[in-house]
Formats: sequence, C-alpha cells, structure tokens
Amino acid sequence: MSLQVKIVLISFMISILSALIILPILKRLKVGQIERECGPRTHLVKQGTPTMGGIVIAITLIIATLILYSSNKEMLPLVLVTIGFGVVGFVDDFKKLILKDTEGLKPAYKIVRITYNINCICTLPNKTRFRYRNYSTNIKI
Repeated sequence: MSLQVKIVLISFMISILSALIILPILKRLKVGQIERECGPRTHLVKQGTPTMGGIVIAITLIIATLILYSSNKEMLPLVLVTIGFGVVGFVDDFKKLILKDTEGLKPAYKIVRITYNINCICTLPNKTRFRYRNYSTNIKI
C-alpha cells in the first residue's frame, strides 16, 4: 500500500472518530447556526444547523501530521498556515455563537489576520534554522 493511501485512510479514521466525539458535544452545547432576520428567508432554514465543524478538521490535521510527518520539518509551514486559517474560522464562529453577534468577524479583520498569518510563516525560515524547499509557481499577480 502506498504512502498516499495510508495517509488518506489514517486521516479518514481520525476524522470519523473525532467527529463522533465532537459533534454530540456541539449539539449538547447547542452550537448552531444563527441567521440574520434581515437576510433571505431561504437562509432561515439553516437556523440551528451545527457549526464549528472545523474543529474536527483541525484535530485530524494535527494528529495525522504528528503520526505521519513528525520527523519531516517541511510540513510545519503548511500545518501552521492551516491552523491559522482555523483560528480565524473559530473566532468568527465564537463571535456568532457565544457573543450572539450575527455578523461574526468583520471581513477586514479576517483579511488582516490571514495576511499576518501568511507573513509570519513566510518569514519563519529567516528567523530560525528551519529551511524548506521553494515551491514556487509561474503565476504572476
């Protein structure tokens, strides 16, 4: 069995197990989607849909990386960037659910946080002895 198939199978098993543990906890805590009254009527159907499922993805990513790539330092930037995006999503959901702010995190704050996260990861090799390959593309912006 190839390494890629093992990665997919291990990640799938971890995500199923963590979902079976976390989703009932989220339902018990009544962590559900809150829709604005001023929005489209069709969105009101989503009211109460469990949210914060990104926790399952973050747990799967961290555990699978620790199991499969604990000695491979090249995975560190990818994991840190993904966790940084997860933090933005968590703060957004937290504001919506706990603070009862239906707007959530303002788009400008999301962009600032994501830009800061990417900047920290891009400068990581210059501040430490950590080195990774240059995975550049020919895309020009």
